[in-house]
Amino acid sequence: MKDSEWLAKDDEALEHLLVERWLYRGALLAIMLIAAITSIYFGVHGIATLADMVSVGALLALALAAGAVAFVMRLADLRIHQELRRRRAPRP
Repeated sequence: MKDSEWLAKDDEALEHLLVERWLYRGALLAIMLIAAITSIYFGVHGIATLADMVSVGALLALALAAGAVAFVMRLADLRIHQELRRRRAPRP
């Protein structure tokens, strides 16, 4: 989301946006955990075939991509929080 899109919103809309993004990051965390658990499952039972190696590679790529997206989302959320704090700060 571009800065210009959320800068035009009011405080309440920004709070709703932050909650929505928090839920998305929770879903991304769930994806990372499922990928980790499945990779461990494959590791415990042994990676014997090419299909197993491809599956583990795809799971790890999925987990890394989800982590990168969550990190970038968090950086944008920090800017939104700073804007909310700036708006709510008492004006002299």
